[in-house]
Amino acid sequence: MDKKADPILIDKLSAELGIGKLTARLLVSRGISDKAGAEAFLYPKTSDLTPPYNFGGIPEAVELINKHSDGGRILIFGDYDCDGIGAAAMLNLAFRERGVDSEVYIPTRVEDGYGLSMGALERAFDRYRPTLLLTVDCGIGSVEEIAYARSLGIDTVVTDHHEPPDILPDTVLIDPKLDDSLPELCGAGVAYTLLRALYGDEAASEYLDIAAVSTIADLVPLVGDNRVIAANGLKRLRSHDRRAGLKALLNVSGHREGSPVTASDVAFRLAPRLNASGRLSSAYKSFRLLTEDDPQALYAIARELEEENRRRQELCNATIAEARKMLLDYDLAHRRIIVLYGETWEAGVVGIAAAKIAEDFGRPTVLFVKKDDVYKGSCRSVRGVNIHDVLSAAGSALIQYGGHAMAAGLSLYPEDMDRFTSVADAYIKATYPDSLFVPEHTADADIDPNDVTEELVNELELLEPCGMGNPRPVFRSTVGALPFERIKNLKHIKSRFGSNAEMVAFNELKSLDILRSGMEKKIYYTLEKEVFRSKEYVRALFKGVELKRIAPSAEMVFAAYAEKFVPAPEPERADGNDSGYDSSFGRLLIAFSPDTFFRLLEENPGYKGFLIDTGGYDPYNAVLLSPSMNAYFGYYSVIEVYDSPPENYIRYLKKRYGAEVIAHTSGRLKLPTGRIDLGRDALAKVFNYVKTFFDGKQIPSDEDIYYTVCMHGYDGDYYSFVTAWYVLREIGVINSVSGIMTLSKDKKSLGSSEILKTAGGN
Repeated sequence: MDKKADPILIDKLSAELGIGKLTARLLVSRGISDKAGAEAFLYPKTSDLTPPYNFGGIPEAVELINKHSDGGRILIFGDYDCDGIGAAAMLNLAFRERGVDSEVYIPTRVEDGYGLSMGALERAFDRYRPTLLLTVDCGIGSVEEIAYARSLGIDTVVTDHHEPPDILPDTVLIDPKLDDSLPELCGAGVAYTLLRALYGDEAASEYLDIAAVSTIADLVPLVGDNRVIAANGLKRLRSHDRRAGLKALLNVSGHREGSPVTASDVAFRLAPRLNASGRLSSAYKSFRLLTEDDPQALYAIARELEEENRRRQELCNATIAEARKMLLDYDLAHRRIIVLYGETWEAGVVGIAAAKIAEDFGRPTVLFVKKDDVYKGSCRSVRGVNIHDVLSAAGSALIQYGGHAMAAGLSLYPEDMDRFTSVADAYIKATYPDSLFVPEHTADADIDPNDVTEELVNELELLEPCGMGNPRPVFRSTVGALPFERIKNLKHIKSRFGSNAEMVAFNELKSLDILRSGMEKKIYYTLEKEVFRSKEYVRALFKGVELKRIAPSAEMVFAAYAEKFVPAPEPERADGNDSGYDSSFGRLLIAFSPDTFFRLLEENPGYKGFLIDTGGYDPYNAVLLSPSMNAYFGYYSVIEVYDSPPENYIRYLKKRYGAEVIAHTSGRLKLPTGRIDLGRDALAKVFNYVKTFFDGKQIPSDEDIYYTVCMHGYDGDYYSFVTAWYVLREIGVINSVSGIMTLSKDKKSLGSSEILKTAGGN
């Protein structure tokens, strides 16, 4: 029996720990199978940390640091991200508190580049004249630089957590990646381990808050030592004597005073702002925030970081938008890695942008900027693909590279970019199955919506901190119709969920019809507590939906087909390529009849079936029933439309996309209309409501028009309304001029309506 579902083991843990069976099941699914392991996970203590002297290099490093603490000068060479800044801050604070002469050099992206560069070393040595060089979060591959430092008579210690290369620096090395028996730590986690060896666990615990922020920010697995550091560091962040700089940064980021500080707050509030300075200006601002204690100065720095983070978001969004546009001409059908270069991109944001592109398209992503005559790149990977291994396989095309399984940096000459892309792509295809690149919804457990209670959410907090390696549990419920409503005029929707919770679906207005429909569906979500006006509420965050069986109502299918007869505004062109398709990507088949839809799925095994929208950017081979006009197909190479599609729709697709568009025509399509009323009186009723409330006004969405007329007495169902609305627009009774609704004064013939002809043929 699969241990993840072993009911005897689940019952045993539930009884021994006094926790619910669902929580016990989640522990078992995380590989925990006994009481001792469960207690260590649920109640992580600093005494559970790996003994520091288990790490190679620690004894020699302690000896050298103690030697130079008396009469020498220690130079801590950091890095410009949250991890490197935090590691440098902890060591410098601890050294200064003990009277050790220590200085910190944090490189800049523009002048120094990543890691321990020769130029940065020369500038640091000229400025500080150290007797000991101590690196944090860098140095494991810096053979020449360490040799240079030693040639000047400077002792050296490297602390790092990145993958070690074949040739290592000739110095004292502390890197858990050198020993498979050691936990995977971030750079600050390694520095914290060194502090424990130097001054003991109690003294080191003073810096747990900084170590926790770096650990969560650097996306290392939140298990083992990392979980201990993160959990206990969060406790310090929640205390009344929290570090002044972090308190200031939480305040300016909008964190509610009195609310607990969570791993999500660190990941989405503190980390981006601490990283912002290193991306756009100087990381010393963030270093000062962690090491100074003047409240007035700290709030000034925090406000600067808030502004830089806002600018960083703008630059990042612009980079993502430009990368998506470039991908319209990229052969996504045949490549399993995305490699792009942007002439105007900022080096400080391409890593974040690469992460978003990798998430959206389901492929490892490398984005390059140009510095001097070299391309410098940031990589982000997807679950199951080790990007460091990919770079190693393509190493002959690179100047240098370094990192770990999910993120890495690299550089190459511009003329080698195509070769790198080809070799990396070939390695991925030979090593990893296509299934890794096609998204699938997964859940930790199935539960009934009525079982979502405040007590359950409180108990689930035992699993915190959640993050990389210990994701927040995803639940699945089988439901029918859900009463989702739009939130204001946004693309967000919400619904009551069960007896005790509200579900919120961000940017999911496109899924409204499916979620409201009576079709049986599996809905995926996470759970959290929302505090509003000092009261706590249970909130389910929508993660996705799968129809157990695609069986839309006749009304939904007919309305979707009718929409395609409506004159469409001139579309914005999304250029692309028609490079064909392979067994997994590049081809979209569109059907308007359920019979055709199921036939196409049967004829094309492996294709994914969808209703209304394909649900993302990744152009995996799919069959789509009743597409919305708002659905986006820009990254497909081939689009085939069945069921005698309206010429208007085919014309729209050809103008909109650069793909090869193929129409399959076989006479007039006959679709049942269900309960849709398209009689003359029903059409006149819709016309009068529209004339009264929308003539001469901006045309809102179909959904908003329907809401408005219902508020003023319209009593028809949604699909009857929108289909009548489509007929009136099709024959020109209602027109749109620059997005403004106008009503024709000329008499129009209902007999010219193809929608009515289709309905009349049933």
